[in-house]
Amino acid sequence: MIEDRIKILRRAAQVSSRENNAQVWCIITGNEKLIDDIAYNAITAKDRVQIIFRESIKLLDKYTAKRFDCLMLKGESLKISELRNRCAENGGASIEITQVHIQTVPNLLVLVGDEESMKGFSGETERQKTKVNILAEDHTTSFIKAELNTKIKLPSFLRNTVTPLFDMSDIVLSTILVSVVEEKDIEEVKLISQNFGLFGLDLKKTIQDKEK
Repeated sequence: MIEDRIKILRRAAQVSSRENNAQVWCIITGNEKLIDDIAYNAITAKDRVQIIFRESIKLLDKYTAKRFDCLMLKGESLKISELRNRCAENGGASIEITQVHIQTVPNLLVLVGDEESMKGFSGETERQKTKVNILAEDHTTSFIKAELNTKIKLPSFLRNTVTPLFDMSDIVLSTILVSVVEEKDIEEVKLISQNFGLFGLDLKKTIQDKEK
């Protein structure tokens, strides 16, 4: 009886170890300080996780420019989970993408933007009858840098008065993983996301390009 239990525990440990060592991808978004912290922790664990890319993004709308950083990682699922927890504790957003997603789910896109832009994107895809499935989503809780759009012409004294108000505003970013059901609709969905000022990432293409 005891030997049987030991065998069961060993098998469970082997399965757990395989799951923890499985390679997954992760997209993390947040302010520059947060991404600096996550990137540093990834570099110090480079035998378990690697940085695929890091990019500084500026989203423009009629009045504002919102700045944030985006980080893509690949590594052991256990280490990625640790970094995602660290991200959540410090107000960032993260999405995990597994091998199952890559191999079985069509036309994967990662989209990042503020809540109002996301609502507009969702409404427009419905109006255009483009079928989009949201597979995962997360939201930032820390401050994202926002400033007055430089295209707006204002006297310097007025710009200096208005700009601090943007710095104090709480800008929340949403990060979502979506699947475009029909292959023919993917370019239309990309165009809609651009029209609503979202940052978009064609996941499979990005992974293929970065891993060549």
